[in-house]
Amino acid sequence: MKKKFHKSTKNSIKWSLIPFWAFALMGLQSQPLNGQTIGDNDSLHPIQLKGVGITWTRPGGEEIFSSSVVNREEIKKSQGNGSINNLFDQIPSMITTSDAGTGIGYTYMRIRGIDQTRINVTVNGIALNDAESQGSWFVNLPDFGTHVDNLQIQRGVGTSNNGAAAFGATMNFSTLTANADPFLEITSSAGSFYTFRNTVSASTGLIKNRLSAAVSYSNIQSKGYIDRASANLNSLFFTTDYRLLSKDLSRDYGKLTFNLIYGNEKTGLAWNGVPSDSLKTNRTYNSCGEYYDANGNVHYYDNETDNYQQTHYQLFYSTNKKYYTEKLEHNFKIDVGSHLTRGLGYYENYKSNKSFEDYGLPMLVLEHDTLTQTDLIVRKYLDNYFYGATFNIEHRMTEPSREGAKRNSFSWSLGGAVNRYQGEHYGNIIWMQYAGNTPINHRWYEGIGDKTQLNIFGTASYSLDENIYAYLDLQYRRINYLIDGSDDNLTNIFQDYIWNFFNPKLGFHYSWKGKQNEHLNQSVYGSFAMANREPTRADLIDSPNEKKPVPETLYDLELGYRLKTKTFALNSNLYFMYYKDQLILTGEINDVGAAIMTNVPQSYRTGIEIISTYKPVSFFQWKINGTFSLNKILNYTEYVDNWDTWSQEQNQLETTDISFSPSIVAANEFVFTPLKHFNIGLVTKFVSKQYLDNSSDDHYILKPYSTTNLNLSYEFHTKIIPEIGLFFNINNLFNAQYESNAWLYKYYEGGIEKFMDGYYTQAGINFLGGIRLKF
Repeated sequence: MKKKFHKSTKNSIKWSLIPFWAFALMGLQSQPLNGQTIGDNDSLHPIQLKGVGITWTRPGGEEIFSSSVVNREEIKKSQGNGSINNLFDQIPSMITTSDAGTGIGYTYMRIRGIDQTRINVTVNGIALNDAESQGSWFVNLPDFGTHVDNLQIQRGVGTSNNGAAAFGATMNFSTLTANADPFLEITSSAGSFYTFRNTVSASTGLIKNRLSAAVSYSNIQSKGYIDRASANLNSLFFTTDYRLLSKDLSRDYGKLTFNLIYGNEKTGLAWNGVPSDSLKTNRTYNSCGEYYDANGNVHYYDNETDNYQQTHYQLFYSTNKKYYTEKLEHNFKIDVGSHLTRGLGYYENYKSNKSFEDYGLPMLVLEHDTLTQTDLIVRKYLDNYFYGATFNIEHRMTEPSREGAKRNSFSWSLGGAVNRYQGEHYGNIIWMQYAGNTPINHRWYEGIGDKTQLNIFGTASYSLDENIYAYLDLQYRRINYLIDGSDDNLTNIFQDYIWNFFNPKLGFHYSWKGKQNEHLNQSVYGSFAMANREPTRADLIDSPNEKKPVPETLYDLELGYRLKTKTFALNSNLYFMYYKDQLILTGEINDVGAAIMTNVPQSYRTGIEIISTYKPVSFFQWKINGTFSLNKILNYTEYVDNWDTWSQEQNQLETTDISFSPSIVAANEFVFTPLKHFNIGLVTKFVSKQYLDNSSDDHYILKPYSTTNLNLSYEFHTKIIPEIGLFFNINNLFNAQYESNAWLYKYYEGGIEKFMDGYYTQAGINFLGGIRLKF
């Protein structure tokens, strides 16, 4: 079941949209202080504009937490077929997978074994995670990398200003703004599995030092590696900036930025996976939409698809002022943002031999017979609004520059957000083999989710002699969550919760330079953070009343060392993540047989991450990273269905491995530039064995796998077309046959343990080539 569409929904909702744009109109008017005021830029000449949004201060964010940054140049080289997974290849501790086997369509990620429902994702500081499932579904933002200026990833809890709901990792995407100079760019590519990607981007440039705008449209189509796992994805991105300047351009009152991000997707469902007994004979098999006629002939429903569109509206105001007192240089900054995300869509299924009773319908009485079952086609809808406002105020005080002297500084910030999610969940029957008096589009269930989240945080940091740095971050988060209506099994799901969380964080950083080698820089850092996470909608509605899950708590300790020379850079990071009441699948079920998430008292993840770069000459660079970890549950009890007794067997297994948490994740990249503007990249990723459940049983694993991609690109210039780029990618160069994800169900029958499973096979060797023209 796709996590984006929840089982419950609502009768009717009166959407009370607050005037959220009003939050963005708050500003700080520039006033002279001590006779001197400096705006965002001392010069108002055209400049290359960078990422937009809530540009939170990240004081030491990179220095005191385990983090990585992917810049625009690296993102452009990783576009490929437009899959977001391409951006993640070299991110330490990260593994990815996809339903279609190509990265196009539904994709998933894990960092340190932590799934995406626990990875906090923001776009320009605005939460992307679905408020109820808590996952981030990039299929709703096709070709998103085209619009991204940079991506910052913090492993572990990270800072509050990089995501209020972080519980294991955070990712913040900063989108592009318009260029200072006008341009038109066209990219077109084609490849294996009838894959086509076309993108058009344009910018007005900076007009009268005040206004700029840019727009980009993209379409991606693919038949997919897996049977009928096709995709048709469309995206639109628009952004505009307006600088608030005085008439004579002498004063800068800040900047307004508006973003529109639109995505529309239609993907063939492929979530059942390939049974293990078919992996050698039919690796592309897809049972979604499969049914049999009266003669026992197999058929496949043509429109077994997921259909969804999502539109993000973002408006930001920012101002940044410098002024001086007698002893200090002050930098005062305000960022305010407001947002609205509108989501609407459904997935469509063919259902065989389903009971009328399961859909709240009477049996169909015929003249000589009574029918209790029928084939039907259903659509399950998700219709939602997510809106709110964010703010951040920062004040940095630094000693004035003095020749030969190091400077001390102190800064504080206050930030927060108020967000509300209102979602309808409902299901319609659009066709029945035997319908009787049931009308077309009969709605058999409906419910709602209404979730309000508030967070506020304050940070303080102090830097002594630019070598010693200390950081404190205190965050309060409050959640009000109402669930009402019925589930798709017609169960009443009314629940109402209020959670209050306190999440403190602190860290330090110490750096020093070599006395005899000016290129030698070293540093050590450490941080401790606490985070709390509420259960998801599915966790709550699937669990019986007597065993409702409670929030999880994470204690995260990180210690690291960095070294940098003229040709070599190294970052090693030790982490220990201790969980209290972590929610996992133990095999327990509810009264209708659905698996439920269960709190386990104690579990942990610990390991070391090593990231290095070596560039001995200008035309060659070697990047390597690896994570070596232990991921354990203490005192684990497994539950397995017994079909002979209609009960569950309990197996006490003591300490076991956490599922889908490989002990080794490593990546290697060679980058050659034999000619100017000609790049050759060879990227290899290795992932060790992963258990399919928490029993540590070697019979149920994802086997270790390694893949290698070869990326070629060449850029040249002509008088007619100023910039021409050619690229060609060979993915899975050595044609590895591997599976990157799976599911497992175990049961006893006749006193023997049996199982059902589904593996998500990924494509073998495949190709993509294209051209980019920039005018």
